[in-house]
Amino acid sequence: MVVPVGKKIRVITTAADVIHSWWVPAFGAKQDAIPGFLRDLWFKPEITGTFRSQCVELCGKEHGFMPIVVRVVSQEDYGKWVGEQQNALLAQQDDPNKKWDTPDLLARGEKVYGTNCVACHQPTGRGMPPAFPPLVGSKLVTGAKEGHIDIVLNGKSGTAMAPFGKQLSDTEIAAVISYERNTWGNKSGIVQPAEVKARRK
Repeated sequence: MVVPVGKKIRVITTAADVIHSWWVPAFGAKQDAIPGFLRDLWFKPEITGTFRSQCVELCGKEHGFMPIVVRVVSQEDYGKWVGEQQNALLAQQDDPNKKWDTPDLLARGEKVYGTNCVACHQPTGRGMPPAFPPLVGSKLVTGAKEGHIDIVLNGKSGTAMAPFGKQLSDTEIAAVISYERNTWGNKSGIVQPAEVKARRK
């Protein structure tokens, strides 16, 4: 954790498994992290430096490997750190103008499909008609790219097909469409992210 000196810092805790406890003696701050609850504490660091502690709840066999490290820096250094983190996040975002090689796009698409589509359209692409139509040999999947892009972006009213335009990036949508158009015997070509970007309304 990196925080600015002289500022009140609020920490919200919870846990995914068992009770843990966040404790940094130098700040006089301690709070249990309990599954299903949000709990908070605050502290105000007065000097810069690196402060170390550890989970102080006997939480299981990995208890000895739960370090807590708080680095307190000047306001100027904190501003620089925030800028670096923001730039790192931007760098991780997909460039919709990048042209992907087919194998890389299909590998990415398989992951997106497994996360977002497989529950309805099934690993085989055969769906569960009538609610979830098959993608194998589908007129939509084997037809014009534009129709396929539009339905993934905007969904289809009156059906279970939800819009993914706000959940997935242009690259993710291009990848999953390309995967669907080139799997289970389908051979309908790939879609590049720029094509998805152009169809957004």
